Amino acid sequence: MRRICFLLLLSLAFPVLGKEGSEHPLLPADISSPRATLNSFLENCETAYNLLLENGRDSDDAQARMEIREAIRNIKHCMDLSEIADFRRNNSAKEAAVALKEVLDRIELPKEKNVPDLKAMTNEDGSLIERWTIPNTEITFQRVKEGPLEGSYLLSSDTVGRAGEFLQRVDHLPYKKGATEGFATSYLTSPGSKWLAAVVKRLPDSVRERKNGQAVWQWIGLGVVLLGAFLVMATIYSIGRRVSRGGADAGLVKYVLGLAFPIMAVFVPMKTIDIITDHLVISGATLYIAKFNLSLLTLFCSMVVVLGIGRRVGEVIVSAPHIKSQSIDAQLIRVMSRLMGFVTAMVLLLQGGQHLGIPLSSLLAGAGVAGAALALSAQDVLKNIFGSIMLIMDKPFIVGERIKIKHYDGVVEEVGLRSTKMRLLNGHQAIIPNEDMARSDIENIGRRPFIRRVADIPLSISITSAKAKKAVELVQELLKDHEGSNPEFPPRVWLNDFERDHLELRIIYWYHPPDYWKYTVHVDLVNRQILDAFEVEGITIALPAFTSRIEDQSGVPVVPPGLNC
Repeated sequence: MRRICFLLLLSLAFPVLGKEGSEHPLLPADISSPRATLNSFLENCETAYNLLLENGRDSDDAQARMEIREAIRNIKHCMDLSEIADFRRNNSAKEAAVALKEVLDRIELPKEKNVPDLKAMTNEDGSLIERWTIPNTEITFQRVKEGPLEGSYLLSSDTVGRAGEFLQRVDHLPYKKGATEGFATSYLTSPGSKWLAAVVKRLPDSVRERKNGQAVWQWIGLGVVLLGAFLVMATIYSIGRRVSRGGADAGLVKYVLGLAFPIMAVFVPMKTIDIITDHLVISGATLYIAKFNLSLLTLFCSMVVVLGIGRRVGEVIVSAPHIKSQSIDAQLIRVMSRLMGFVTAMVLLLQGGQHLGIPLSSLLAGAGVAGAALALSAQDVLKNIFGSIMLIMDKPFIVGERIKIKHYDGVVEEVGLRSTKMRLLNGHQAIIPNEDMARSDIENIGRRPFIRRVADIPLSISITSAKAKKAVELVQELLKDHEGSNPEFPPRVWLNDFERDHLELRIIYWYHPPDYWKYTVHVDLVNRQILDAFEVEGITIALPAFTSRIEDQSGVPVVPPGLNC
């Protein structure tokens, strides 16, 4: 009699616990032992089945939706999902749950007292037994060794991964009494919305049959949805490319608004995933393939958005009134904003790859191999980019300045990532790789504070000392307080040297500011004034003299006929 009373109390315990759990929605499922985990799993599966059967997937009853979510949360709490990628974890857990419930509804389970509780899983020395397997099956409960669920017993990751296989092996067995018949079929083929369910209900039975893991109507819906997503993406891409054509030069506002289209493109694959998961209820490998590729497309579009934001942020900053659009500072801002966008995109790639189940080590190794291949195939491009960074940091010149580099002499028009454009004095445009610009000597004429003139006037070798002195005084007087003079840089005039055929008078003076064309006008004026002054004083400027000597083979001078020596 005592034994019967004990069994009755034990049978009443789970309904009482279930009622208490409904009053405490934050209370997780009991997974303290194989017995607790098994009971929690079965009870929550039956709760979810009854609620779905009564209200459907798209219920208007908020309470029913909350209870379904709670039941599904508790079901997933009973399974080890650590080896499943984040992006497929939710669907994998649901599919594994319905498959395992179908299996447990067909096989003989041990009596509850024979399913070990926490006490039965404890050894005499106090240590816990690591795992327990349902007799005559491969369904195993594994103790968690680390993490927030340490010490709990969950349906092992191997059991979760092989749930579909187990169902195929027992699918021929009949249901036990009280089983949730057709749970897997109903869950995997029922539409996720009322309007779609009404449409499917009117379809022929042949369209509702399962073929290759999905119902025929699901295959049709999947094709329509993917085709529609492709057309929408192609339209968005076309419009976005047209709007952004020409970049910031075509209009900054238009260029910034063009970013809306890649942002819209991010949500298309995301919404497509929701449709095929929640409305079409695609499952199995088909779902994982579609979801993986759509998630990858979402990641790619997100990277495009991040890179676009980097470019547009740089252009917005450069548009400030105090920044010249083609200056070195503007190029530095553009480079840094694009670099930040690239780094952010790489971080997004690594995080997204982990979410898709790609190990971080594989991503880093792939990035390393890709980086090495890129570096080898684009050495010149990378050299020019680094050269441009050095030019931007050192600022040896800015746009609009005249410079001399190698045999080029002209005005800088643009400093790009790969090359620098110069307008030469003859009107031609020179495009010089930034690698050459960074490692060559640059003479920045545009930054000179003045123009220095050095001129030599040849005086006749027969000039007297008085006239030579007078020549120096005349030039000094002409250059005194000349146009463009600066008291800190007085003109210098002196007899410099005795040459073979003339006496050299040297002039040095400085012209401020360094306006070249005004300087040339001033040079012309000074030269004419010197000529006029020398003419008045009778000072002769020496002409170049040449002496020719003709010798025969023996070295004796030869006088040509008719030439008087």
